[in-house]
Amino acid sequence: MNLTWIQFLVGKYIFFLTLCFASNPIDGWIDEHKAILKEDIKSVSFQLKIETQYYSGQNDTIISGKITVGRKNKFRFEMGPRTVVSDGKVWKSYDSRTDQIFIQEPDKQLEKSLFSWTKIKKIKALPVKQKKDGGYQIKLLGKGNDVRAYFIPNSNTLKSIVIIQGDMRSELSHITLVTEKILNLEIGNKNSSSFDLR
Repeated sequence: MNLTWIQFLVGKYIFFLTLCFASNPIDGWIDEHKAILKEDIKSVSFQLKIETQYYSGQNDTIISGKITVGRKNKFRFEMGPRTVVSDGKVWKSYDSRTDQIFIQEPDKQLEKSLFSWTKIKKIKALPVKQKKDGGYQIKLLGKGNDVRAYFIPNSNTLKSIVIIQGDMRSELSHITLVTEKILNLEIGNKNSSSFDLR
């Protein structure tokens, strides 16, 4: 085997290793936000647009949302007129349109999803594959989902996250991650109707 052929093979091997272990924008984004992710109380704000062929007239609707998480499964999840809070033991949901509070047992699967974005090691361990459309496909949320993160070119700035599940396409944009000083678990007002579903 001549020297040129050996150099070609070594070069090809190094190029392959570089592709396999190259940092992607997701790792860069996590590293940039590591200090916030390690805080006891943090929040992510976003805008959500849902498109589906069944309700094509509502596809232009954009809803603002915010998830604030603390320790021991405490959280506040606000999405449009609805708010769900958890003290770690009981969930309370409030809808400002009806001024009603519903008390229920925690949904462990949803709770797990709400806290999954806060665990740095688990996020970094997720399989990521760059796709032809420039997005980075992330393997999460079970089978049958296509989850892709899109970044501003040549940066670690997250532009959007798109989730396609069946005929539904959800797009999260204007994603902002910040540290919070408090986690407010108050909902409704003193005149709100309350229903205990436990």
